[in-house]
Order: sequence, then C-alpha cells, then structure tokens
Amino acid sequence: MDDGLMSGFLTFLKWAVRILAGIFVAIHVYALALIWMPVPGTILMMQRAMGGETVRREPVPLSKISPHLVRAVIAAEDTRFCQHDGIDMEAIEKALKERREGKGTRGASTITQQTAKNVFLWNGGGVPRKLGDMWMGVFIDQFWGKARVMEVYLNVAEWGDGLFGAEAAAQARFGKSAADLTEREAALLAAVLPSPNKWRVDPPGPYVSRRAGTLQARMRVVRSQGLAACVLGASEPQPSLSRPQPNQPAPQPEALPDLPTAPETGPESDEITDQPVDEAAEIDAADEDDFNTFLEGAQERFGEATDEQVVTDEAPEPLSPEAEAAQSETMDGGPVELRPRDLEADGLAEPEVDEDSPEL
Repeated sequence: MDDGLMSGFLTFLKWAVRILAGIFVAIHVYALALIWMPVPGTILMMQRAMGGETVRREPVPLSKISPHLVRAVIAAEDTRFCQHDGIDMEAIEKALKERREGKGTRGASTITQQTAKNVFLWNGGGVPRKLGDMWMGVFIDQFWGKARVMEVYLNVAEWGDGLFGAEAAAQARFGKSAADLTEREAALLAAVLPSPNKWRVDPPGPYVSRRAGTLQARMRVVRSQGLAACVLGASEPQPSLSRPQPNQPAPQPEALPDLPTAPETGPESDEITDQPVDEAAEIDAADEDDFNTFLEGAQERFGEATDEQVVTDEAPEPLSPEAEAAQSETMDGGPVELRPRDLEADGLAEPEVDEDSPEL
C-alpha cells in the first residue's frame, strides 16, 4: 500500500472513530435528558408511520397508570425487575440451560433492556444491537431509577394497530383511561405484549384469554411478594428482609404459575398463516436466538481455554539402580560426604572430664 492510500485510510479511520464517539456521547446525553423530559418518539414509531399506519400515542405520568398494569407487565415480562441492575444474569443462565437441553428458547430480555431498545435502538441488528441494549439497560437503570424506567416503558410499548403506550391502548381497547384499568384488562394488555400485532385483546382468542388468566394469578403473587415495590412504593407490600430464626426453615415464597405455551397451529400460533405477521416480534425473537448462540459459543471457547490439565493416577515409572541408591542415601540422612561425622567412632572426641577426680 502506497503512502497516499495509507494516508487516506488513516484519515477515514480517524473520522469514523470521531463519528462513532460522537454518536456514543450523544446517545448518553440524550438518555440523561430523558430523566426529566418526555420521550419524543422512537424508531419503531417512525417505521410504523412510514409504513402507512396511524401512530396513536398519549404519554402520561406513572401516577396516571393503573398499578394493575405495572404488576401485569412485571408478571409477564420481568418478575425480577426490582432485583436486577438492568440485566438479569439469572434469566440468561436459565435461557442457555434450556437451550442446551432442547427445551426451546426463553426470552431473557428485561423490561429495562426492552425500554433501552425501544428508545435508543431498533429492531434487528443481531448480537451488536443486543449488546447495545444491555449496555444502555445498565446505564438507564443506574441513572433513571426503576420508576422512571417503568414509566417510559409503559409510554412507548407497542400494543398493535399503531397504538403506543398504555393510555392509547386503554382508550382504544377498553374505552377508558389507563388509570382505570381493572386487573383483568391489565392482564389482557400485558398478555399480548410479546406479539401485539398478532394477538388480539378485543376480543381475545383462547390462548390470549388463558394467558391473561395465568397472568392474573401471577399478578397476585407479584403483589403479595412485593415484586413491584420498587415502582409502586409504599402502596405495595415490602419484600421481607428478616432472617429466619435459628433451627427454623426459611419460609418459601409462593411460586409463580408458568405461563401457557402458545399453540403450534391456528391464528395465535407462530406458524405462517394469513394472519398479520408481527415482524418486530419475529426480529426480536431472532435476535434473542442469535445472542444465545453467541453466548453459548463464548462459553465453549472460554471453557476450552481454561480447562485445567487432568491429573491421572498412573503408577510411577520404576527408578534406575543409581536413582534408588541416591534416594536411599537421602532417606538415611543424605549423601555420605554431607552427613555429620561420628567423632567418637573416629577417635577425635574429647574425653569427658570427671568432676570428682583430683586435679592434676
């Protein structure tokens, strides 16, 4: 490569680094500004509008959203929302374990990661975008706090037909404000979040209805265990931090009922039908699968690099006669030339003086 090409490449590289650094800084400054200002819109909203849909959205503060909906989305999407720091490593480990066991794919994205993706990033992008929403998830969890993360999430989440945010969804689906949603209505809205353009709330299909019923049971556990206390504050029971008495077993928390599996066939299934396809949900599922594959590969490579040498119990090789002699000398006190001399045997020891004998 001649000097001109090298100089041009270095100039391009320098500007590319500057642009990427500028974007990185701008995103974080924007994220800090959103602590106080409302989210003006998201990339997905722009995509829907460019696709010809009428985007309907009415941002409201968290105080004007029913606590039922807060519990419902925690029960449906992220039961450890109040416990993790934006990334749920426990959920990721479970997802990888189930993947290795061939039990299908489990979503491990937290509500915080979904919020970061919706506000700052885009659908698709595979592993790089997934790493991006993990990074931004940790960032906003640290600087926004749980209540603000939940408020933004409930104002930008998609509920199908161009509806974004809890207020627009509640008005369109139930003809009421988000503040007035009942437990059942909140469960129905949360039930369709994974695929809002395919699963219907009005009226719900058999699977969505069953899923909402399970969510209602999970919502009661969320309330009784205080799993939404970081958002709803004093209105929720606080998680017990007391230690069990000595010799007393720790109380077991009430188990969360498992959500039903989507049917394999029919309009509520994942098969290709004449029903509207939820492209965003499919892209997210593909990204989740790609990311799990990436993590599996990283685990395997890391494991191979850190495997310790296996110690075997093989019998030692027999020693040569010279080695046996040297070993015998060592066990007897070392080589002859290095052992302490026996002075009495050599006649060199001084005679003992008898104290009772007369002096000469």
